[in-house]
Formats: sequence, structure tokens, C-alpha cells
Amino acid sequence: MVYKHLRIVISHVSDDDRALVIPISTVHSESQRYDKSCILQKNEHSFLTEEKSYAYYARAEALSQRDLDDLASHNKLISYEDASPELLKKLQEGARNSPFLAKIFTKYFGDF
Repeated sequence: MVYKHLRIVISHVSDDDRALVIPISTVHSESQRYDKSCILQKNEHSFLTEEKSYAYYARAEALSQRDLDDLASHNKLISYEDASPELLKKLQEGARNSPFLAKIFTKYFGDF
């Protein structure tokens, strides 16, 4: 079974030709341990169909346009509509506040 996961680019392309990409995951139960820095509700993006999701900052990546193109060419990336400005800002603030985002990614904060 193949599971589809939403990933959202939350920065502009930086000097290193990469952008900060945040995966989104579902909250399956309140007993689940997860990063509460950015909680997303159903329909904040058309991909979000579960009641509650979260930005999975511990699995953030810095990807280049080439990386994204390669994923798309291998059918591992499907484009959806852009995140709304409100959702993008929420994810960026969560990145600044998350204790789980690797410190190396803070260099992308200037590209928000």
C-alpha cells in the first residue's frame, strides 16, 4: 500500500539553491506523541481530510528544484494548490518555535 503525504515548501530558494520543505502527518490519537508546534485542521488545505494533522518538523528537508523535479519525474511527487498565505505563515511560525526542527534549517528563516 502506498501512502500519500503532504509536503509544503515554506521558504524561498536560498543561496544554497534549496528550500525548506515540511512534511505533514496525521494525528491518529491524542495519546500519540507528536510535535504540537503547528497543528493543522481538516480543510486548511484541500489535501487535509483528517480532523487533525501536524507539521512534522523533525522530518524537514532542504530540497533543490532538481530534487523536486526528480521526485516528480518518478511519480513520487504530485503538485497540489499552493498553501494559503495564512497556512504558510502558520507553518513558518511553527518552524521558528519547534524544538524538533534541526538547527541547520534555521538558516532558511531569513527566506520566509
